[in-house]
Amino acid sequence: MTAKTWAVFRKELLDTLRDGRSVFAIFVFPFLLYPAMLFFMSWMQTKNDEDARALQIRVGVVGQQAIPSVMEDLAKVQGVIPVTLAETPKNFEDAAVDAVLVIPNGILESIARGDSVRVELLYKESENASEAAAERLDPVLDDLRQALLVAWARGLGANAEGPPAFVVEAKDVSSKNEMGRYIAALLIPYLLIFMVAAGAMQTAVDATTGEKERSTLETILATSATRAELVLGKCLAVLTAALTGAFTGIIGLWFTFTVVAAAFPAMESSTLQLSIGPDKLVWLFLTLLPAAIFLSATLVAIGCFARSMREGQTYATYVYMAAVFLGLSSFAQATPPLSRYFIPILNTALLQREILTESVQALHAVAAIGVTSLAAAFMLIVAVRLFSNESVLFRT
Repeated sequence: MTAKTWAVFRKELLDTLRDGRSVFAIFVFPFLLYPAMLFFMSWMQTKNDEDARALQIRVGVVGQQAIPSVMEDLAKVQGVIPVTLAETPKNFEDAAVDAVLVIPNGILESIARGDSVRVELLYKESENASEAAAERLDPVLDDLRQALLVAWARGLGANAEGPPAFVVEAKDVSSKNEMGRYIAALLIPYLLIFMVAAGAMQTAVDATTGEKERSTLETILATSATRAELVLGKCLAVLTAALTGAFTGIIGLWFTFTVVAAAFPAMESSTLQLSIGPDKLVWLFLTLLPAAIFLSATLVAIGCFARSMREGQTYATYVYMAAVFLGLSSFAQATPPLSRYFIPILNTALLQREILTESVQALHAVAAIGVTSLAAAFMLIVAVRLFSNESVLFRT
């Protein structure tokens, strides 16, 4: 980097720090957004649970004469009203029920003969009351399974008065540290992409189309700095803003889940131990750098092409949305194929997830870093070319 490039960098960085919107977005916004999101999600979960408990659920039963006790078991469940049906309704609305329990006729005799039987609970996951019915009936279905097991045992001649006293259960033994590492592997790569794109967008547009509208671009072009030095200085300032935004985003996430959540007893279940070692932080930074350069150069190139701040912000928003979409796509990639590591932005998020879960594959790392670095170099060249073309830079 030449002295002129550093001079441009310092000038653009000072302009960014003078912009209250950029300072707020980079240094303040993460510490307001994530706690607000956590409070909102906790409140919504509590509200949904309260609403679900208050619902009165009507459960239709077809074939209740086969197991008469099932109506009594349903009536014991709080908020459940059992309704006798002659047949399975074509739709729940006509039958005025939220779910339907279907018991085949002669089920006990079939079990005694050793025949296969099936009891079905029909519900609609798309409707709150119907989904709540399915959740409330879990204990009833367990009791029904045990009753059928006893009937089967009696059919074989066993002296079974009740179900055997055994318990089979699944228990999550993940520690907060392990769960925090899992959540971090999902959230942090996407968050880094999101914050880099958000941090770069405003600075890049202001450093290019903003200069045009303020009529200060001509003054900069009149200096002895080459067009390449000017572009590199601007890109470096945009890159600094982007990486700073990513860093404050991670700090804001850690602050939310470890400090804010722990300070409120009602949100204690939301606390996580988001601990990332220094070695992982270094690797996250190194893998993020090519993607950040790529986004910064792309946004600077767009700023050179745009004729006004409004047009530049519109184009930059498209890039921002594309970056967010690619970052979100990493959530769905449980075992992504190699081809995904050739897509810029997405490959960075996937590689960082491997870093956080300690499952890095060398081929994935080479593909992700290599492709993104080439894309970043290409966009830097494009930005320099556009900034060097007077007909494009000052087009009207």
